[in-house]
Amino acid sequence: MTDLGRGYGSQPWNAGDPLYGDVPAQGGVPGGYGQQSSYGGYGQGQGQGQGHGQQQGWQPDPYGQQPPQQYPGNWQQPQDPYTTGQQPQYPQQQYPGQQPPPQQYPQQQPPPQRTPPPPQQPQQPQPQQQPPQNDGFDWEAEAAALDAPPAEPAQEEPWEEERPEDGELEGAFFGDQDDSRGAERRRKQQGKKSGIRNSGACLVVSLVLVGILGGGGYYGYTFYQGHFGPPPDFTGKGTGSVQVEIPDGASGTQMGVELKKAGVVKSVDAFVKAYTAEKKAVNIQAGFFTMPLQMSAAEAVKYLVESAGGNVLLIPEGRRATEIYAMIDAKLKLNKGTTAKAAKANVKALGLPSWAEGNPEGFLFPARYPVGKDTKPLALLKQMVGRANDEFTKLGFADGYKKDGLKSPYELLTVASLVQAEGLNSEDFGKISRVVYNRLKPGQTETNGFLQFDSTYNYARGNRTLHVSAAEMHAYKSDINTYYRPGLPAQPISNPGEEALQAALNPTPGPWYYFVSITPTDTRFAATSAEHDKNVELFKQELSKNGASG
Repeated sequence: MTDLGRGYGSQPWNAGDPLYGDVPAQGGVPGGYGQQSSYGGYGQGQGQGQGHGQQQGWQPDPYGQQPPQQYPGNWQQPQDPYTTGQQPQYPQQQYPGQQPPPQQYPQQQPPPQRTPPPPQQPQQPQPQQQPPQNDGFDWEAEAAALDAPPAEPAQEEPWEEERPEDGELEGAFFGDQDDSRGAERRRKQQGKKSGIRNSGACLVVSLVLVGILGGGGYYGYTFYQGHFGPPPDFTGKGTGSVQVEIPDGASGTQMGVELKKAGVVKSVDAFVKAYTAEKKAVNIQAGFFTMPLQMSAAEAVKYLVESAGGNVLLIPEGRRATEIYAMIDAKLKLNKGTTAKAAKANVKALGLPSWAEGNPEGFLFPARYPVGKDTKPLALLKQMVGRANDEFTKLGFADGYKKDGLKSPYELLTVASLVQAEGLNSEDFGKISRVVYNRLKPGQTETNGFLQFDSTYNYARGNRTLHVSAAEMHAYKSDINTYYRPGLPAQPISNPGEEALQAALNPTPGPWYYFVSITPTDTRFAATSAEHDKNVELFKQELSKNGASG
């Protein structure tokens, strides 16, 4: 119902209504279907009632005296109650998208009816009233637009979501949401973009948190390890082997530095901690040790303690091969000659270089070698030869022999063995080496190429006695005896250590051809035979003091 009592239906007003004043249709039936406004208060008349055929049942609005326009197919066009002249042509309409209905319809088919929103009942003008004047609103164009069929949909404009004002709640049910397919696609696309943005933001935040937590955890771990945790350490007894030198008077820290440098222990702190905890560590002696790599600190300390306590074979510098074989037999509690036989039978398996001429003399490097209950003689000999090869490589034996006129590395090793056998003090090694090279010079007349070293005679004879006359030494025939043979002996006569090897490579400059050791700490060098004879007299005097005769 409207505010005047009229309903939205098609029934006429009650005759008793005080506002009753509509003019009945001329020639029509009272109470029939009157012409009504279809859209709001615009006054546009509805066409023929559905189901009433071709009948024009009532007279048009008093303001529209124009006869109704006929459509082909016997359908009449609705009349505009405010129009006083001819209907305007559709091409003159100025509103885009408002197109007129087709001028012809299929026979017996009504034009398509638009479904209007619920109309509001307009007030019918009284007979005395004047038609509405032009008040700035184009009634004709609006009426034509309302009668036009739906236009083709225009190109969609970019959609922008309307957001509720602050404090306003808009539910999905009551919101003005566009339900078209385009809007749905836009919402999905926007949702994907929003999801991507949200996922990216979450990923960045997660990475930042992981970085912070990881960095903090690492810092905390390193701080704990550095201040409260145990020092870095290997586990187990290690593998492989390496030679390590423990200097004289070395502290636990100095030992740890050497062991870490060689790769035996993982950290100095771990070794010092284990060294402090072991009471027997004070018994560790200086020297060369063949130790496994990557040992735990506790195992390294234990190894050094046991080596100093007897579980090691110490080979001094200057020992002959026969003497070393006997030492191995004694250490391993083997029958005498066992090691010598093993060396002779397995000479090719010892690892000798090609220039060694198949002789292990000079290659049994003096050092400390660990010995266990299962140690075999051949294994110890291989360790000694391997250590000697390492030293020769480090010192440059392959080319070092050439600078002093020697013919091979084997001759250089022979010189070193002479220096080691003749010298009583390592400080004299360089001068003794110079005496050798001076006597080997071609054309020299002091000794005429003879070395005349007592050590070579004793080696050839297999003894170490000093109480031998010059006549005996000259008479003994041997290619090792330098009293009998000029030049170098045919082979090394001892197993020299590092200092003797260095002296053979780098002799001390000087004119000396002679030397004699008066005491173990006093060796006299001379450039002439006369000077040397004086030094020999001093040597004899020293022997007589001790009850010996020369």
